[in-house]
Amino acid sequence: MSTADLAIRIPLATIGTIITVENLFVCYIVYRFRNLRTFTNGFVVSLAFSDALVGGILLPLELARYTSPPGVATAEGYFISIILQANVFNLLAVTFDRYLAVMKPLTYIQFMDKHFVKLPLLAWIVPVVISLIPLTWKTDISSTTHRVYLICILILGIVLPYCLILFAYVRIFREVARLVKSLAAMQHGLIDGRMAEERGRVSSEARVTRIFAVIFAIFFVAWMPVIYMTIAEAINKLEIIPSSLMTISWFTLVIGSSMNAPIYAYFKADFRRTIIRMIRGRKKSRATWKPEDCSSMR
Repeated sequence: MSTADLAIRIPLATIGTIITVENLFVCYIVYRFRNLRTFTNGFVVSLAFSDALVGGILLPLELARYTSPPGVATAEGYFISIILQANVFNLLAVTFDRYLAVMKPLTYIQFMDKHFVKLPLLAWIVPVVISLIPLTWKTDISSTTHRVYLICILILGIVLPYCLILFAYVRIFREVARLVKSLAAMQHGLIDGRMAEERGRVSSEARVTRIFAVIFAIFFVAWMPVIYMTIAEAINKLEIIPSSLMTISWFTLVIGSSMNAPIYAYFKADFRRTIIRMIRGRKKSRATWKPEDCSSMR
C-alpha cells in the first residue's frame, strides 16, 4: 500500500470511528433518558443510525474494496444507495414532524400517537426496497433499464424530496415569523401566563426547526458529489467525472456525517441539558467515591 493511499485511508478510518461512536451515543442517550424520548428525537435516532452506518459499514467496505473480492464493490453500491435514500427519507420524515408541529400544533400529538412508529419504518423500508430493485436485472449498469432506474431514483428519490423539504421549511419559517409578529401585536404591558407559554413554544419550535434546516443543508453539500456521479452514470457520461471526485466524495460524506451528532449535542437544548447532567453526575460520583464502596459490589 502506497504512502498516498495511507494518507487517505488513515484519516477516513479515524473519522469513520468517530462517526460511529458519536451517533451510537446519540441513540444510547435517547434510550437511556426518558426526557429525551420525544417524537422528534425518535426521528433524530433514525437519522443518527443512518450516519452510524456510514462510519460503521459503508466506510469499512470502501477501505477494504481494493483487497477484497469483486462482490464487495457491488455490496458497497447497494449500501451507498440504501444509506443515501435512508438519509433523504429520514430528513423528509423529520421535516414532516417539524411541519406538523408548527403548522398543526393542535393535532400534532394526536397524529403522532397514531402514526409515529410507521414513519421511521417507512423511512427505512422504502429505501431498502428501492435500492434492491437492480437485483432483478443483476445490476447490469450498462443496460438501458439501469439508466432509466437511476433517472427515476434521482427524480423521485432525491429531487422531489428535496423540493418538498425546501417547500416545508419555507412554509414553517413564514408561519413562525407570522406567529412572532402576531404575539408581539397582542402584547400589552405584562405578558400573561398563556401568552408567555405560547411564545416559549413558538421560540422552541423555531430553534429546533433551524437545527434540522442546518442538518439538511449539510446533508445536501456532503452528498452532492455522489449525486453528481450518479447523474453522470445515469446519462452515460462517465467522462465528465473528475478522477479525484471519488476520493473527495468520501471526505465530504464522512465530514458531513460527523457533524450531525455534535449539532444535536450543542444546539438542541434537551440533548445539551442531558449531556451536562451526565457529565456533572459522573464528576459528582467520582468526588464522593470511597474505598469501602467496593465492598457493596456483587
